[in-house]
Amino acid sequence: MCRSVHSHDILPDRRVVLNWADGERNHYHFVWLRQQHFHPAIGRSDQVPDAALRLPDDPASLEVASSAIENGELVVEWAGDGVVTRHDLGWLRRNAYDRLSRLGRKVRQQTWTGSEASTFPWLDWQALLVDDEALFAFEVRLRDYGFARVRGAPAGSGEVARLAERLGALRNTDFGAVATIETRPPSKDGRYTNLGAGGWVRLAPHTDEGWRYAPPGISFHLGLESTPGEGGDSILVDGLLAARRLAARDPEAFDFLTRKPFRFCAERNPRERFVARGRVIVTDQDGEVVGIRFSDRTLGVQDLDETMIEPAYKALGAFARELYSTDLVYRHKLQPGECHVFDNHRILHARTEFDPESGPRRIAQCSVDREEFHNSYRQLSERLGRMDDAHLILPNGALG
Repeated sequence: MCRSVHSHDILPDRRVVLNWADGERNHYHFVWLRQQHFHPAIGRSDQVPDAALRLPDDPASLEVASSAIENGELVVEWAGDGVVTRHDLGWLRRNAYDRLSRLGRKVRQQTWTGSEASTFPWLDWQALLVDDEALFAFEVRLRDYGFARVRGAPAGSGEVARLAERLGALRNTDFGAVATIETRPPSKDGRYTNLGAGGWVRLAPHTDEGWRYAPPGISFHLGLESTPGEGGDSILVDGLLAARRLAARDPEAFDFLTRKPFRFCAERNPRERFVARGRVIVTDQDGEVVGIRFSDRTLGVQDLDETMIEPAYKALGAFARELYSTDLVYRHKLQPGECHVFDNHRILHARTEFDPESGPRRIAQCSVDREEFHNSYRQLSERLGRMDDAHLILPNGALG
């Protein structure tokens, strides 16, 4: 990325334009430049403690007394108070906010079908624990594909946390911070019932805990024990590809699911009264899909306007048909030491049915919030000198 400026101009509409040596042009509003000087979030080296309330300036009141390019910086002297702000050219280029610059920095998420996912490489568990380059490659796969396969882990329930904590602090989910998902025969089910993760019937593809305002982020499923009989396979589906297909085949359904929040809930016992509303397909300011929130088992009693009830279920049905398309299904029976790592805000997971009398199916599970993962990814990118990777715009996921 070019960080050398050929020239710069002050425009009458209160913007500075930088003409880069590679022919690109970027515009920066006065108020945007000015605010960086006072903004504590960006950790300036010259920052000093300041208890003053820092509200944005009135854009129309700002005037530039002089400006220059000096030692790789845009130097601006502001009229009125004489404050001088300095803005690193590389930082300005990486943070340009015109549409083309923003789109150029956005992660290009790669969609996949089931057969394609079956060819994804198996990454080495031990290498991810000690090698930052290997960890970076793993995080890039999660960033771009929302899914990575890892093998070679010790088959112990506590082991899954060792890799997860490389991405950030563990998230406390419905199962706890680290849990063993285990099925038992009906005669020994105890507190388990044939419902959800603790059961043995077929589960349809779903995202976890959509009834939370912010669902869990990066999920880890580590195989501990695989039932010797048929069935019990793990299934994953790329919700991003399903959403893109829906947009092409049924724009009306896609539009409904991106605009109207649905009610999700967990009210299975007296200790649960969780209710959250969220869009099934979440898009960003550019209309690109950034998150999925969907589960046939936790869709609550809907309270949309009465004119929207039938359109809502029609749209849900159209999306479900895309999600359950045969070619989207990745299927693999996790063996001890194998781990699926996936973005719960994009990838839906499921399970095929099996006979619990044939033997147990045990999986160690934990999660890391997506913002923890993104923070880890940015820090690792900086440590490895990959500054352009560090400044990529990452999707917020299924929030809203």
